[in-house]
Amino acid sequence: MSARASGVEQHMLPTREELNASLRRQILLPPPPPPKDFDALKADVRELEFFRLPPKPPLAAGRRAETLWVKLLSKPLEVLPLIYPGSATDFRVNRGRLGSGYPGRHETSFNWSGACIAATEGTQFTQMWGAWQVPKPTAPSPAPGDYRCSTWIGIDGHRRFDNSLPQMGTTQKIVVANDGSVGPPSAEAWVQWWFRGDRDTGPWMLPNFPLQPEDYVRCVLTVISQDHVRFFIKNETQGGKSLSVDLLAPTLPILYPGGSPVEFPARGVTAEWVTERPTILHSTDLYRLPDYGMATFDDCFALAGTGGIGYQLQDLENARLIKMIEIRDNPHRIAPLSKPEKLDEHTLRTRFVG
Repeated sequence: MSARASGVEQHMLPTREELNASLRRQILLPPPPPPKDFDALKADVRELEFFRLPPKPPLAAGRRAETLWVKLLSKPLEVLPLIYPGSATDFRVNRGRLGSGYPGRHETSFNWSGACIAATEGTQFTQMWGAWQVPKPTAPSPAPGDYRCSTWIGIDGHRRFDNSLPQMGTTQKIVVANDGSVGPPSAEAWVQWWFRGDRDTGPWMLPNFPLQPEDYVRCVLTVISQDHVRFFIKNETQGGKSLSVDLLAPTLPILYPGGSPVEFPARGVTAEWVTERPTILHSTDLYRLPDYGMATFDDCFALAGTGGIGYQLQDLENARLIKMIEIRDNPHRIAPLSKPEKLDEHTLRTRFVG
């Protein structure tokens, strides 16, 4: 039995070596991918589970939820074998939302731009969806540096008392060298179960998932249980190449008097669609934000329920919108970097303004 994390003091965190060893035990290696003639839309529950594919929403969730699932698993679809991911050595995606809230449905953050919804009272999010065209970053200034942004979907992590955030997405980057030359824009996909207080581990990169700026990807997160989440990503631009990753909740080797390690479960309280300014690993410093143009999140839905895969489909109707800001000097001021806009009840756009 694992103790649930309700706040872990920084000095209690394990060493980097202990942390990496613990996180490597998170990944559940799947069976071989399904054969090329496999029709996921006709597969039964047992076949979907065997190949670790996203389960079909229940009939009670309605036609919209079924349509999302059909979009995801319809052909062309090629599920790739999972190559054991490597942890990012230079950045982490989430540092915790920093900023301030305001009355109403708008708030600010130093590193997030996007939207967040909360599960209706008495329910928990158990599945969420999102799709976007991978932004093509450019350097917003000639100043040398490493410019990065991430686009992702995730469950929990928005509120101060949330200590856990399973998330999946893409990171876009462009580098300006000291001589002023600009490297090509690049992108990579990743998965992470972030927990509050962690400065020493980055996301798990997905090395064999093909990805380029301007590709169109579709993602779904499914909470199998509070300590087990299934992540699935599909690149529609590149012939339906897909990957499925199952992660167990982070469990740290910190012992309470009773001898239980600390676990960071998925509680399903909130769901987010975010463009983020990542953080440099082992630091509190943020990377410079590239000019990513716009990122449009389509099919922004989450299923909430009281057990199993949820049946109540929620969209962006009551979403809180998050604007990314930074504090500048000469003159001292608060400047916006990225602004969100809700285009309709299931479409969100973030736009670089920095």
